[in-house]
Amino acid sequence: LQHGGPGSVGGKKKKISSIVAVSDDEDDVLDSSESGADQALDLELLHEQYDLEESGNGDDDDDDDWGDGNELQSDSPFANDYHAPVMPTECIQALLLQGEWEEMLNAKKDRWRKKQSIIEAKRRKAPLHDDGNEEENKMEDGGDKNGGSGNKEVFQNEEGITRRPRVFIDGTLGGGGHSQAILEQLSAGDILISCDVDPEALATASKRLVEYLGTSDYILDYPVGYEKVMGQWEEGKPMFIPVQSNFRNLLSVLAKVRHPVTGNLLFGDRRKRQHHRENGINDGEDIVEFPYGANGMLLDLGVSSHQIDTGERGFAFMKDGPLDMRMSGSSNNSASLSYSASTLTAADICNEFDEGSIVSILRTYGDEPRAKRIASAIVASRPLYTTTDLVHAINSVTPTFARQRRAGLIATCARVFQALRIVVNEEDGALKEVLEEVAPAILCRSGSRHRSSKRQQDLENIHDGILAVLSYHSMEDKMAKRVIRDGKVDLFGSRRGGSGVLERDLYGNIIADDNDSYIGEESSLTPFEPLCKPRKATDEEIAVNSRARSATLRVAIRI
Repeated sequence: LQHGGPGSVGGKKKKISSIVAVSDDEDDVLDSSESGADQALDLELLHEQYDLEESGNGDDDDDDDWGDGNELQSDSPFANDYHAPVMPTECIQALLLQGEWEEMLNAKKDRWRKKQSIIEAKRRKAPLHDDGNEEENKMEDGGDKNGGSGNKEVFQNEEGITRRPRVFIDGTLGGGGHSQAILEQLSAGDILISCDVDPEALATASKRLVEYLGTSDYILDYPVGYEKVMGQWEEGKPMFIPVQSNFRNLLSVLAKVRHPVTGNLLFGDRRKRQHHRENGINDGEDIVEFPYGANGMLLDLGVSSHQIDTGERGFAFMKDGPLDMRMSGSSNNSASLSYSASTLTAADICNEFDEGSIVSILRTYGDEPRAKRIASAIVASRPLYTTTDLVHAINSVTPTFARQRRAGLIATCARVFQALRIVVNEEDGALKEVLEEVAPAILCRSGSRHRSSKRQQDLENIHDGILAVLSYHSMEDKMAKRVIRDGKVDLFGSRRGGSGVLERDLYGNIIADDNDSYIGEESSLTPFEPLCKPRKATDEEIAVNSRARSATLRVAIRI
């Protein structure tokens, strides 16, 4: 919920004269004076209640993006109050490995080197020790036969240190707040690729970041009323490339993205090149600028502020609009549909799904205690076409005010709208794919983990691949946690063709079998290793940007 009204931040909580006590048990009967047809929806009263609520109202884990549509009040230098990014300092420093993040990574690499020396000693003592895979190691991670990168160009930073260009990915462009913060910290020759399914977000952010814009050719569907923005990038600045795509499709989409200046592929088809390397095939493919992969990926999950602020999109229950909730908008362009633009709307769910399916949706994705009664009210109120119709249906079985924090109308609407939005946009499936498949494949692997001592020195100058995930409710955070810890969202995994539950020891660690690792080496099932414990926003940031109160940042390194 984007709090911004008076009394929500820095003010004292005012008392509400009339409060109705409501139990979370669905079998309890509501006060007849506050429920049913006698309880009329008063939007002005609802707004007044919202203004009196504390900024921390609701469960920090589950009630993330409350669709009220109020503008954020922020003094952030990266974006205005309309596009205020959440935890920008922590995200950018983690991606670029600045400050304490660099110190944490160096300490982790020292531990890796000590462990690697022990592993090498055990390998030499093993009776079947074979050191004949040097050629295979040289080809690992997409490098050429000489262990070099396809990008031979190097740059000098302000300290005169020579380095190769870097490339970063913002998987959720939104209003462009995080992208702008990243671009302001990058050096000449670096590239930021930002993707989004919403063409309005891409067009708006391209206009705001026009000084960094290299090309807008990958925005497939310009919305009505927006003119195509021509890039004004100049040599000596980092480059911004917006791409219209769901982050679940980034592997196939980025395989076709080329450098606007050199014309070379940025990544190429990484799966195809890996297959060719394994089978010794050389088909003379195009030159690839970044064969090792991206240096960092940021995923700022949930709905963006600019989508909430537009009532016509249907995300905000405090504004009247159609029950749409598609992040890709209402476009039927065939090009945008090819990149997983949703055709299902929230109105389709409310008007066509049976009561049992709606109950399951509300319980699974909203943790809604009144799921059964609300589903019955939705079915009884059909047809529903607008957000106001849906709020009326919810209000018929939910009191406007309640003594318990999560029992009132605002908190209930937040959970219902959140659940519908997740189903409409398939957010759970998309997040699973990007964490399990896209991120491990697109990020470059650390040059200090699981390498032989001979190969390690050649890869020390390759940047480490950092994954930063910013989540706002428990479902997203649990998925990110499981992938970073186990490599899979589900507890069921596979071992090179076999399937079944991954065996664990007493402490929950995956037990490696003979096919998973060499002697003494850890299991290769996990592509990431956490760089630190989860981070929460500071009190100072929450005071100016209340959306950050439920944000959780997890940072991992590709190994």
